[in-house]
Amino acid sequence: ENERIIEIALRDLEGGENSTFQTLVNPQRFVPNSHVHGITTRMVNKPDVPRMEDLIPILLQFVKSRQKPGGYVVLAAHNARSFDVPFLRSEFTRCKAEFPSNWLFVDTLTLAREMMKSKGEKSTSISLQALRQSFEIPLTGKAHRAMADVDLLSIILPRLTFVLKWSISDLIMKSFLPSDSPKSKKKSLR
Repeated sequence: ENERIIEIALRDLEGGENSTFQTLVNPQRFVPNSHVHGITTRMVNKPDVPRMEDLIPILLQFVKSRQKPGGYVVLAAHNARSFDVPFLRSEFTRCKAEFPSNWLFVDTLTLAREMMKSKGEKSTSISLQALRQSFEIPLTGKAHRAMADVDLLSIILPRLTFVLKWSISDLIMKSFLPSDSPKSKKKSLR
């Protein structure tokens, strides 16, 4: 509730022209944990970096331009239920913007747990980087940077659903609405 989003990235898995969206976000405050994500206060607190209130309409337009008419939008993130969604919900509320009612979320952390359970394995770590190593995906970009994580997740998600033998319908059945996720936690989203 007291922290801000400092970077957003999206990728439409159907691909095509203009299928990615990425930007730093100006939180208008000090950025903690630069050692984790590599984003400094100096990088984002500049006039040419959009503030969240300016970015929300652009973000909504990007998603709308990619969605099928009348359908739901399914967004995937690793630890979405406890991290990404509460941050998005908090930012939309802070900016007095209506959160889209047709957005569903898939938490790949939950899928990774399901995969481990189906294999009869007890996971020691199911972080995005642990999954990258498990699926033998080469490291590209810096971990905890939004687009690098999105690129990695776009490779991991189909592999998780393949191992789980899940269809698109199964994935949607495992999705959740923003109202199903817990309140925001005091962490900063990349």
